[in-house]
Amino acid sequence: MAGVLARLFAIGLDPADDEETRLRKPLLVAAALTIAPLAILWGAIYWFAGAPVSAVIPWAYSAASVVGLIAFSFTHSYRGLAASQFAPYMVLPFLLMWTLGGFVDGSAVAVWASLGPMAALLLGHRRLAVALAVVYVALMVAAATVPAPTGFTMPDALRRLLFVLNLTVVPVVALLLVRLFANGREGALRTVRSLVGRYFSREVMAAMVADPRRTELGGDIAPVTVLFADLGSYSTYAETRSPAEVVDLLNRYLGIALPIILENGGTPTQLAGDAVMAVFGAPHPQPDHAIRACRAAAAILERTEAVAAGEAGAPLFHIGINTGPALVGNIGSDEYRNFTAIGDTTNLAARLQDVAAPGRVVIGPGTAAAVGAAFPLDPLGAVKVKGRTEPVDAFALGRLEPRELSA
Repeated sequence: MAGVLARLFAIGLDPADDEETRLRKPLLVAAALTIAPLAILWGAIYWFAGAPVSAVIPWAYSAASVVGLIAFSFTHSYRGLAASQFAPYMVLPFLLMWTLGGFVDGSAVAVWASLGPMAALLLGHRRLAVALAVVYVALMVAAATVPAPTGFTMPDALRRLLFVLNLTVVPVVALLLVRLFANGREGALRTVRSLVGRYFSREVMAAMVADPRRTELGGDIAPVTVLFADLGSYSTYAETRSPAEVVDLLNRYLGIALPIILENGGTPTQLAGDAVMAVFGAPHPQPDHAIRACRAAAAILERTEAVAAGEAGAPLFHIGINTGPALVGNIGSDEYRNFTAIGDTTNLAARLQDVAAPGRVVIGPGTAAAVGAAFPLDPLGAVKVKGRTEPVDAFALGRLEPRELSA
């Protein structure tokens, strides 16, 4: 049954649909499939009560709804589907009430049309919802002023029963639609969050949701530690392997490095081929961001070396780390942007990565000062790096014990 419903809700979907239309289509189909069977039931009640003309009206609505769904499965037109559902749904309940003799004799059956504006609002059509609400009020006024025909007299017991049904089932259906539409939108949001969560860290997502201004281009100066990790001898390795083998290796290495960065509170900002850039201390401040970055780097080397040991010629990460001020925020354009850290601190971290040999971590003077005695450091002296006129005091991060890696 679930598979049948899933196929029904998927009719009319088009790969060219935007996200909002892709959500609205199955929700409107679900609403139609909810109300059409009830219209058939109401028509049956009137038929057996001896009012065949009145019975035809809800049946006509059900038929129009089904025809609209069939046409929708071929045209994929959301506008066509909306027109086939809303137009008869707003008019036919009033026509039904009029054929039954008015408000009292018709058991206020026109109240079903009140679901039209509500459904439009739930679908995100605010202007349409207002327009349908105006139509609803106008038709109510017309129903109160235009004399209804007399002829069919509904038994009192049946009239009271229909009053109860109309005035209770409509709110129940309204609640069901609200629940259905809310769950549909929340399900879509969960899917989006899940997808976005694969491209942004939880910290970046939380920061952007908490403060929408963080999604704008630009940023703020903040003290951070930037880590660059690159696979040494990667090009040589890739030269003799198929693309599939290379991708498999990258996924294994990155499948180790990225969780370690996240576990230590870092924010991965770039994946450029075989290289990773991560920022510690942003978007949320961390007083120990330098220590976190060094711990992550040591753990990355220790765990990826185990992978490299099992495959001849496998590359090793070489890592550069630097601490200092950087502009943390978004760069790019209105169409595409990237969260990152910009400035000399970042540039030097990238250059220190070039200095580091495969399987080693080299840190800058800012990082060395920030970590103090927390890590064993081997002074490398003044190192000449590309892009700088003056040498930089660099340090090699010594090996840590396993207990220190998990501290």
